Amino acid sequence: MMSERRRSVAIIGQGLMGLTCADRLLDSGFEVDIFSKDDFWQTASISAGAYWWPHRVYPEKRVAKWSQETYYVYAEEKNNPQSGISFQQHLRFCLDPDDSAYALHLVDEWEEVNGHDYGLDCPQALLVTLPVIDVPTYMPYLRSQVENKGGQIRLEEVNSLQQFFPAYDLVVNCSGAGARQLANDEEVFPIRGQVVRVAPCSEITRSTRIYQKKDEFTLVLPRRNDIVLGGTAQDNDWSLDIRETDTKDIINRCAKIVPTVKKCEILGATVGLRCARSEVRLELELFSGSGPVIHNYGHGGGGYTVAWGCANEVQRLAEARFC
Repeated sequence: MMSERRRSVAIIGQGLMGLTCADRLLDSGFEVDIFSKDDFWQTASISAGAYWWPHRVYPEKRVAKWSQETYYVYAEEKNNPQSGISFQQHLRFCLDPDDSAYALHLVDEWEEVNGHDYGLDCPQALLVTLPVIDVPTYMPYLRSQVENKGGQIRLEEVNSLQQFFPAYDLVVNCSGAGARQLANDEEVFPIRGQVVRVAPCSEITRSTRIYQKKDEFTLVLPRRNDIVLGGTAQDNDWSLDIRETDTKDIINRCAKIVPTVKKCEILGATVGLRCARSEVRLELELFSGSGPVIHNYGHGGGGYTVAWGCANEVQRLAEARFC
């Protein structure tokens, strides 16, 4: 329970991290306003082709905990058609050693398979049942949940963390790649991700991923109304422009593992900037003469994998501060 009056929170960012934190803090009795300079449909979270698996997100021990908690939330939502969450088989071909293979211990169903059976020569191949997040369905669903609980979303430029004090008791910084300037954090860098969307095909029913340590990743991810083809992972590239050369390369790489994609109508391409860091920054910072800020950014390619676990931790930090 909240002590004394209801405490007010300003959350920076209306992407996945901002909305999940808002949901949890509203459940704890806080008043929540979400501030964003970007329209909802322009957030980096919207451009993701999302499935549950920790990719380029650290440190392992904290990430494993957050990932497990998030997995449980998706397991609860999978029977709700409004959520856009489903559990699907996922083929994962590892050309290089997978530093996130610990995630196998967090899922309910997986097995090793032979890559040669699928026409690929690789040291390790896996068939895993994973949560798949249909982003165009899930994100509006999540936003509506927040708004139904009383959260307010405001399209406003945010120039500093301190501008919200003393009007608010707490700030939660979910500004993503913008944290480089907003939090003066030079550890933050973008990973530019471009994906291609093609029309759905009845022959493609499970996702396929080739894992290798390059600035590209090959992914075929069927969703409700399209198939996401990935993609790029270009470090320190701030460009949001769609590059035709990337589009052609993505389609060609995906067609090598799932030839049917060549037959699919191209619907378009999107670009998003993943916020990367050597480690996720999730901590409470106290500013002298100002107020408390909880930072929650730097999730690399694992945002949809750790979001609810991170939101739970933000909730615990906020409650410890005020309850």
